[in-house]
Amino acid sequence: MLHFIKSFLPHSMKRQVKELFVSTTLVNFALAMVIIFEPIYLYKIGYNLQHIMLFYLIVYLVYFFIIPFGGKFSRKFGYEIGLLVGTFLYIAFYVGLFFIDQFPMLFYIVPLVYALQKTFYWPAFHADFAHFADKKEEGREISAMNAASSLVYIIGPVLAGFIISQWGYGALFTVASIIFLASNIPTLITKEKFNPTYFSYRQSYKNLIKKENRQSLFAYVGFGEELVVMVVWPVFISIVIADVFNLGLVVTLATLITTVVTLYVGKLSDSKDKRSILSWGSYIYSLGWFIRIFIGSTVGVFFVDTLSRFGKNIISIPLIALTYEKAKDVEEGKKKSIMSRIMFFEMSLVAGKLLTIIVIYLALFFIGDEILAFKTTFILAGGMTLLYILL
Repeated sequence: MLHFIKSFLPHSMKRQVKELFVSTTLVNFALAMVIIFEPIYLYKIGYNLQHIMLFYLIVYLVYFFIIPFGGKFSRKFGYEIGLLVGTFLYIAFYVGLFFIDQFPMLFYIVPLVYALQKTFYWPAFHADFAHFADKKEEGREISAMNAASSLVYIIGPVLAGFIISQWGYGALFTVASIIFLASNIPTLITKEKFNPTYFSYRQSYKNLIKKENRQSLFAYVGFGEELVVMVVWPVFISIVIADVFNLGLVVTLATLITTVVTLYVGKLSDSKDKRSILSWGSYIYSLGWFIRIFIGSTVGVFFVDTLSRFGKNIISIPLIALTYEKAKDVEEGKKKSIMSRIMFFEMSLVAGKLLTIIVIYLALFFIGDEILAFKTTFILAGGMTLLYILL
């Protein structure tokens, strides 16, 4: 039995990946407590869904134009320093978010901090993982990372719901900030070895519009559905499930059920055709979005959230593994760096989210019934999910 369980786990993790593994688990633990409550918090203090969309429009518009600077920073100072700066900016973001209620001008400043956080953190994270992941067990290393994240997402939402119900959002953001700080300890224990190299800002945008990258661009645009997961869905379920503790509990149970699937998909991705697994996951995940149209109860939220997490887990592992493989291939071919491909991935992803925000904003403007507008966004997300198949 023990041997069977071990077969789902990676066996050749490099030291750098192990450090990143622990650091990322801590970051995800902090995010598990706060991320679902970001839009809910804004909604509760009086901002409607259009205002919340404007908030994230500022985030991703700024991010799209400054993200190459994150690549330049990591190539000059190292991936781990990029992660360090990113975690401090996470803290600044959540502190600013908490004070929006008292200082409304922060509504337009906090998104800039969030864009900076993403700029420093995500290029460094993906480039670090892609560089040091073992090519023979990439799927299992990614699935192990995702499974660890799922475990903290089992604890995080219900713990967050309890903290909010007892002490409020201020206590929640304080606890999350302490965990963000602690996440830097694993990566800073040993000194990172790297050679500072040049990274082109202009070339990042040229790569985005190259003909040979067009199919991958459309596939990554599918990540626009994550914006609906992050913003619209939490607000919708906060209307269906008014009690924040029960809301956290529902998310926790849905995550628990789907965690085991993550490890199995990782093993499968190392031995089977990744694109075939990606296709099946896209169909299941898309179905989860379309079913959301008919949801109006706690049981319904639980069912569809479980199905959707199941589908997303099937998608994410082969998709990220394929992305890292392409990043390694271009480095081995000596044509470009890993960071170049990671930047293409992140910028395509952001383009998808910007497109989604604009469509949702227009839907909210022209559709007077807020619930109908919610359901329109679910149809949009279901369609975008099918774009993953193009990779």
